[in-house]
Amino acid sequence: MGTRRETMRNLAFPISAGAGLAILAAMATPALAQGRAKPQPVFDLVSEGHLKVLTATAWNDVDGLIVSGLVRRAPLWKTGVSGHLDVEAYDAAGARLGSSSVVWRGSLGGGGHNQPARYRADFPDLSAVQVARVAVRYSPLAHAAEPSEAAR
Repeated sequence: MGTRRETMRNLAFPISAGAGLAILAAMATPALAQGRAKPQPVFDLVSEGHLKVLTATAWNDVDGLIVSGLVRRAPLWKTGVSGHLDVEAYDAAGARLGSSSVVWRGSLGGGGHNQPARYRADFPDLSAVQVARVAVRYSPLAHAAEPSEAAR
């Protein structure tokens, strides 16, 4: 039979693991409530030049499908990055259902820090059920982009 300290030490890991699972479950609940659960389309994240497309996710909103995610400056690039993202939605047969050109929100970590920035593309009248694939591509040209809703 051990001391009380040994008993508490043996219980510390199961308690902390249970708390971690509770936190993960709490984070997943809002995503399910907002319609971010399945089905998720396949994402083609195309990083080129000085920008890396890190993530993408899609969910249904009242007005249609929303695609959002994170971008980051390329690791060895130390100055600003200009341009836009072309976000395109495709059905299962490969037909393009819609496209949007957006800019990311934020400066991509000025001052030596490489912080990610968020982007968001809205597709009115589309739903996640219709979309089988979403392509997110960086373009260094700034002429075609409009500020995303997240940047306003």
